[in-house]
Amino acid sequence: MMPGIKPTPPIMKNPSYIPAKDALLAAWLLNFATLATAHPSTYGLTAPEAVAITGVQTAFADALTIATDPSTRTPASIAAKDAAKAAALALVRPFAVSVSMNAAVSNEDKVAIGVTVRSTTPTPIPAPTVAPDISLLGASPLTQQLQIKPVGASNKAKPAGCVAIELARSVGTVAATDPAQLSVVGQFGKTPLLQSFDAGDRGKVVTYAARYRSRSGPGGVSQAGPWSALASFVVM
Repeated sequence: MMPGIKPTPPIMKNPSYIPAKDALLAAWLLNFATLATAHPSTYGLTAPEAVAITGVQTAFADALTIATDPSTRTPASIAAKDAAKAAALALVRPFAVSVSMNAAVSNEDKVAIGVTVRSTTPTPIPAPTVAPDISLLGASPLTQQLQIKPVGASNKAKPAGCVAIELARSVGTVAATDPAQLSVVGQFGKTPLLQSFDAGDRGKVVTYAARYRSRSGPGGVSQAGPWSALASFVVM
């Protein structure tokens, strides 16, 4: 494991217990965020993770209110709601899967937070053994497009058994040299990856690291492979 970077849960397609309809999803997210905030350790989460979950839950709830109010419902507000929904699902879905697969979380607590109680133990999948290679496909003002593929591979297909690419990064005046300076920004199912930056990041250096994750391993916990070499680029 790369020092200073905490493992995060696996990425999966929308589990059936996560509602597809906006109003039902908003209610499910509110319940998930409320219990995660009140009892993070019960669900194998940390307080900072609960804060992040509450942040995207609140953003989606606010955007949904604006997009469904006749006086404020516009194409722009609907697009903002859809973007907030996508961001919420991208962050919360892996945590929900992790809670559902966590044998240390009781069935009662899983039901309370709204995830499936699994009746069988998943077949463990070995941790990935191949590290990714990060390259810069293109850059424009305040955005970068990354290509991530296995080291030495001729194509971008993930190694067998891997379902996600975990990406970490830091932005500073100089390139990061210590993995502890990087923070995980998310897990992604495919590449290229588009990364965006704040206006104040222009001219700074972003440093990335990536690794592959399997669907599940011993105890139903996602397994992480080795981290890539650090890759640094200047933000336009």
